[in-house]
This record gives sequence, structure tokens and C-alpha cells, in this order.
Amino acid sequence: MTGRGRPEQREAFLSGAVDHVLRHGAGGLSLRPLAAALGTSDRMLLYYFGSRERLLETVLHLVGDGLVAALSDAVPPGRWQPDVLLRAMWSTARDPSVEPVLRLYVEILGQAAAGVAPFPAAARRVALSWLDWVQVRLDVPAAERQDAAAALLATVDGLLLLHLAVGSDVADRAARRLLADR
Repeated sequence: MTGRGRPEQREAFLSGAVDHVLRHGAGGLSLRPLAAALGTSDRMLLYYFGSRERLLETVLHLVGDGLVAALSDAVPPGRWQPDVLLRAMWSTARDPSVEPVLRLYVEILGQAAAGVAPFPAAARRVALSWLDWVQVRLDVPAAERQDAAAALLATVDGLLLLHLAVGSDVADRAARRLLADR
């Protein structure tokens, strides 16, 4: 990532900002509390990142990449039947270490749906990244891969919403039902 200032300081601020956003969310992110948590000033963050929006875009970009990396660690390379991929994706989503990232993902989607900048672009980028990731791993005819990937992502997103809104027991039962029907 390029930007102003010393690269190592910028990276330290960025790492701290990612941790802060994963703990506190992104929607109400204000530079002053973030700067205080990082032991700096809001002006210093503006110097390094240019604007609150640019900092938030960079943080969301890194979090999205981290989520794709977590999924990649859980699913070996190769092509998989949709039910196998769904099972692996849901298992990864249920990992407690991934939950803060998934909560942020859902927040990004909600803020994007409300049209709050910079969330629409971030949500699109993360969703397209996931779709690309899923398409490469699906063992379905090439002509069906894009639609199958979108269906699988919609399924995981729906399960995730149930998990966060209603509880893991409801989401897990829904996942078992979906997988039993395949």
C-alpha cells in the first residue's frame, strides 16, 4: 500500500485500525477515537491516509482479503461439488476466530444497502472477490459456474445472517437441512 509518511508507521497505523474496526465496527468510525486508540492524533491519520474514507477503504480492503485467505486455508485447491464447498465455507464461517471479520462483512453489506460511502464500493469488491474465489473451486460445467457461485454465496450469506441475527443453532439446522437436500 502506498501513501505518505514512513511506510512502517503507516503499516502500524493500518494494523491498529484493522484491529479497532474488527472490535468496534466501521459504520460509526470517527478519526479522533481511532487516533486515541492508536496513540496518535487525527491529523496524523489524515497525513498518512488523506481522509477517513480512504483509511476506511484501505481497512475494508485488507479485511476482505483476510476473509478470502481464511477461506482459502480451509478449502484446498481444486474443484469441488457445491455441497462440499458449502460445507467447508459454513464450517469456516462458524470458526470463532473468523466471526469478527464476518460481523464486519455483514455490517459492510448493511451500510452498502443504505448507500453510505465508502461501503457500496467495498461491499461490491468483497462480493466479487468471493464470487471469483467460489467460481474457481466449483466442480460444475463452465457455463453454470457463475450462477452456481452466486447461488452458493447467497446461501452462505443467508446462513450468516441467521447465525448473527437469530443464533447459531438456527443457522446450523438450516445448513444441515440445505446439505441434506443435496
